Amino acid sequence: MAVHAIVDTIVSFVREHEGWAVPIAFLVAFGESFCFLSLLWPGTAILASVAALLAASGVPQTVVMPAIVSAGLGGSLGYAASYWIGLYFKDSVHKIWPFSARPNLIPRGQKFFASYGAFGVFVGHFFGPIRAVIPVVAGMFEMRQLPFQVANITSAFIWAAGIVAPAFFLVEFKDDVFAFLREHETLVALAMFLLAIANSIPHPLLFVPTLILFIGLGALQLFAGGDFLPLWLAGAAGALAGDLFSYWSGERNKADLAGAWHLNVDVEPLDGARALIRRWGVPAVIVSKFLGRNRDLVPLVAGAMAMPPVDFVLASALSALLWSGVLLLPAIAIKLLAP
Repeated sequence: MAVHAIVDTIVSFVREHEGWAVPIAFLVAFGESFCFLSLLWPGTAILASVAALLAASGVPQTVVMPAIVSAGLGGSLGYAASYWIGLYFKDSVHKIWPFSARPNLIPRGQKFFASYGAFGVFVGHFFGPIRAVIPVVAGMFEMRQLPFQVANITSAFIWAAGIVAPAFFLVEFKDDVFAFLREHETLVALAMFLLAIANSIPHPLLFVPTLILFIGLGALQLFAGGDFLPLWLAGAAGALAGDLFSYWSGERNKADLAGAWHLNVDVEPLDGARALIRRWGVPAVIVSKFLGRNRDLVPLVAGAMAMPPVDFVLASALSALLWSGVLLLPAIAIKLLAP
């Protein structure tokens, strides 16, 4: 069954049986955090959709806290079960689906866990590709129960609150939120600028949340009646500013790019960025914004390789305009097609 079909089925069930919303929040969060379901289960989308549906249906705000508690319990239990699987089956986990079908998952999780430890367990709840494997690896490494469970339970409840509460209250107070956004367009543009800069930092922990916040805030502003042009230019300016700082940092730290940001950037992605620039030259900067988590390494390497500053700025500006526009276009299309 396709992802959208799963979401539609569960949301339709909740629409007809609102009393089941809280236990469903538990089951959805458990599936989102359990290692064998996490890669396929769209738990975040389902939780947000259910919370928004409840608000639109006029359900009292008193349902929010039970839903958060239920989702937090489900998320922490799913993580704990994954930890125990890694602890007791550590020598054979790699033979079990989905790890057998994606053999790179365990090594990536081991590398992430070795770098971040308990903090990696904490942030794992917020990142889909990592969420499936981090608790398993924590069990394989025989991480002590107390720090694991503290990081697990804390992050599970923060994750649940961060999904359920905003989705509910954005619908509940939609008119007030939209009015605020319309009255503070400059503030929204500044936030878009700062999010674009943060997304330019070559660190895997920042890439996903800043991208989601950029797209989400831009979509809210457009649906509130805001103008496309200020958002587009603010996002592009932030992306360009981030690229310029990366370029400057690469110039100053060419002897040790992996430590240029003091963020332990891996050597392999840096080598990939070097190969891309050697092959494509200046156009590599233009396409760099669409390379996923490693996109921000190209400006860093460009500075270290002494790419002409004028060429870099022009290519980066074009890339920034394309990047900002592409991220905002889906919201415009939905707004235009909405009845």
